[in-house]
Amino acid sequence: MTWRRYWMTLILLGLSIFISMLVGFGDNRGMMRLLTFSDFSSVGAQISYYNLKGVVASGEWWRFFTPMFMHFSMLHLVFNLLWIWVVGTRIEQSQGPVWLLMIVLIAGGLSNLAQFLVSGPLFGGMSGVVYAVLGYAWLWDRMRFRPGFYLPPGLMGFMVVWLLLGYTGLLGLIGFGAIANTAHLVGLLVGLLLVLPGHLLRRYFA
Repeated sequence: MTWRRYWMTLILLGLSIFISMLVGFGDNRGMMRLLTFSDFSSVGAQISYYNLKGVVASGEWWRFFTPMFMHFSMLHLVFNLLWIWVVGTRIEQSQGPVWLLMIVLIAGGLSNLAQFLVSGPLFGGMSGVVYAVLGYAWLWDRMRFRPGFYLPPGLMGFMVVWLLLGYTGLLGLIGFGAIANTAHLVGLLVGLLLVLPGHLLRRYFA
């Protein structure tokens, strides 16, 4: 059965749907305060939040990862989960659920951290992880490691164009909201950097 073959990917999809609904796609500020990278308060347009030192001192380590499960529009949620399903299942089938989880946690944690340092805590989404798994699968195939993922050759070019469009602000105008561009870029770099460790460690996780 599919759920047995791809149970880790399905858990990631389920958490994204559940948490996005839990925060009301950004409308439930009280719940968001528990799951954003840092607790925050707002007075009008002014946002106050802890810096990184304060986040670490709080001991609320889940905050490094929970922002990736929050989405602020249905379009954003569906777009991200589609790519996680397409690429995540291939990684899970080929290299095992543990290695997929490692990629997600490393890419999610680092991309969330980078985005927080640039823009503060009001961001979310799996886009950094999407770029990580796409970059990972693309470079894996380019290095001719086996077994391959065999994604369409032009997919990476499309995603790079999408990354650049994010910096122009155009994606926000068509319904994707504020784009976490730093998370995208860091996620992509993490995915590329994990290819060699993934190749060396594949036998232990597959």
